[in-house]
Amino acid sequence: MKIVLVHGRYFNSWEALGLGYIGAYLKSQLKDIKVEFYQGCFDDDKTIIEGCVDADIVAFSCTTPTFPHASNLARTIKQINSRVHTVVGGYHPSAIPKNSLVEGIDQVVKGEGEVAMLDIVRGNRDKVIQGRVMEFAELPWPDRALIRNERNIQIAYNDNKKRITSFQSHRACPFMCKYCSDGFNKVLYDNVKKAPVRYRPVGDLLDEMQEVTHTHRLDLLKFSDPTWNVNIDWVKGFCREKIKRGITTPFYPNMHAGFCDEEMINLMAEADCSEIAVGVESGSPKILKQIGKGTTLKSIKQCVEMAKKAGILVRGYFIIGMPDETDEDLKLTEQFADKLDLDEYGFSLLCPYPGSQMYDSKKYGNIDWEHADEYSNDFWSTDHLNNHQLKKWQHYLTEKFRMKIPWHNRVLGHEAS
Repeated sequence: MKIVLVHGRYFNSWEALGLGYIGAYLKSQLKDIKVEFYQGCFDDDKTIIEGCVDADIVAFSCTTPTFPHASNLARTIKQINSRVHTVVGGYHPSAIPKNSLVEGIDQVVKGEGEVAMLDIVRGNRDKVIQGRVMEFAELPWPDRALIRNERNIQIAYNDNKKRITSFQSHRACPFMCKYCSDGFNKVLYDNVKKAPVRYRPVGDLLDEMQEVTHTHRLDLLKFSDPTWNVNIDWVKGFCREKIKRGITTPFYPNMHAGFCDEEMINLMAEADCSEIAVGVESGSPKILKQIGKGTTLKSIKQCVEMAKKAGILVRGYFIIGMPDETDEDLKLTEQFADKLDLDEYGFSLLCPYPGSQMYDSKKYGNIDWEHADEYSNDFWSTDHLNNHQLKKWQHYLTEKFRMKIPWHNRVLGHEAS
């Protein structure tokens, strides 16, 4: 049986770790299967289609912006060979599974995909399959050869002159950020109130990091987790073990400012944490409270100050356009951004992705998601500011901090129209 896994096309390439885990799991459970992989930001449509038309099953991993491309590919593949069984999974199909059963798509996986894909390979043809929560003890390491991880590493090197790749330290997010489908509605976990967070054993994680670092000659280890420090004790244990093993390759996680203490930050620095990314989001206390993330101006300031004191670079990311946001709130954000004196600033525009509290199917059901994301969209507005005004603020802040903005903002360039 031939199974093809496809990672959707997006301007910003990242490792298809989810498909790497699924591919590795299928290989560990089944004999006599052939698994192939394509990635939309590296492989053109012709190459992907030619690789899929003789497959038994083609499975696409989709975020909201990549879903249109995946569904177009699936439709073309089915037109050439109607016997190919097509599946979609990931955040977008998990958020709106029935709406994802468009022409060309036979089946939707909602939630974690390993066991669901195994069931599909074994013959399950239910239109929507809810994936099972997986423990790390059940999972082999992601198959990085399958997902051709070296291509992502080379892109990182071209951009930063560093060989970088990512690792997963836990699954599920315990926070309830209203702008995020991973947070607010827990779309991977059937809309449960409390997501089943699972932490990876530190020893297993470091074993993989050591092997991949050696194999791919890495300069920096990133974490794919939306929030890495959800358990302070786990973080401290990871740092102590990394120090004990003498692993000196620097690492870079995404941090929640409300879950930091000085001991943890100092241990991170000692364990060669070179930089962190903090979701600042806003400088307005009112907006921070409305977001539902659980951070305050005080906790953000303390986290940034502790990291800078420990010699760790700090990247801060801001979201413009919470529903009740005004010009005054954005002025407070500008003032707070100045005070923090970060090493890097990123300013995105809120995008009401399916699964977030901001999504309204009546308003946004027909959005061309392939051309709308958190970097730019032409439709989002607040109760007080229209889309043009929000973009003007985004452009202004990006220009103000232009010497410290990430490459995403530089590449896209936001024009105030």
